Amino acid sequence: MPALAELEQVLASQEAAPATPEVAEPEVAAAPAETAGAVPEVADNGAVVDPGETASEQAFGDKPTAQSGDIDGGMYSPAEYQAACTAAGTPDKWDDRYASGHTEATQWTQPYDSGYDMTFRLQHGQSASQALKDFIAGPTIADWRTIAIALEIDEVRDGMGDTKFDQLFGSKVSGDDARIPPSQRLQISVGMYTVPFAAQMEALAEQKDESLDASEEEPAAPAVAAQVEEKPVEGGVTQEPAPELVAEELGIEREQEFA
Repeated sequence: MPALAELEQVLASQEAAPATPEVAEPEVAAAPAETAGAVPEVADNGAVVDPGETASEQAFGDKPTAQSGDIDGGMYSPAEYQAACTAAGTPDKWDDRYASGHTEATQWTQPYDSGYDMTFRLQHGQSASQALKDFIAGPTIADWRTIAIALEIDEVRDGMGDTKFDQLFGSKVSGDDARIPPSQRLQISVGMYTVPFAAQMEALAEQKDESLDASEEEPAAPAVAAQVEEKPVEGGVTQEPAPELVAEELGIEREQEFA
């Protein structure tokens, strides 16, 4: 039968044809294991910030400590400075007097000279602004509270400006320096730690500005020539006073000549 023969041929051809290979599904890569520890953050400027580091640490980085022997500048507590001298191999730089305070800035009276611990007084004829800068540049040895006071005063100086600061608290200009009251001359003392001295200094500056503004606005009084009162005589007519009267009223002794 032809139909049966054709069916057998179709089945035979299908058995002979190779099977279609199965396509394997792509393997999905396993997610990487979480890294132990905090993930670094990225700052606004794109820099990688190490985890656990504060803003101050990022800004200032590693700073030399007293143990590094760096004693050519800066401010230290007495214990820190003594340790730095030892670390630098120069223990002779330490003086026992420094325990009460010391600065290499020459514009100041040393605490061991004045007899007041941690008290630095500006000498006459010295620029208060420059003396403060030199005090901070150091090397300066002082109580941590005294160091904090110096830094706060420097903020006042920065806001006020060096010229006005000198006029108020110590100046190389002899005229300005002579007008500064002793109680107003700049000093850095541990006793100022609980005193609102910054506000007091700014108030002095405001008072100075107000006095200058008042002097500029007030018109100068016109110069008045010395006048001698005219003496009326009979008939309502005035005449020039006699020379004797002029001399008497002006307080001038008139010399008389005798023949």
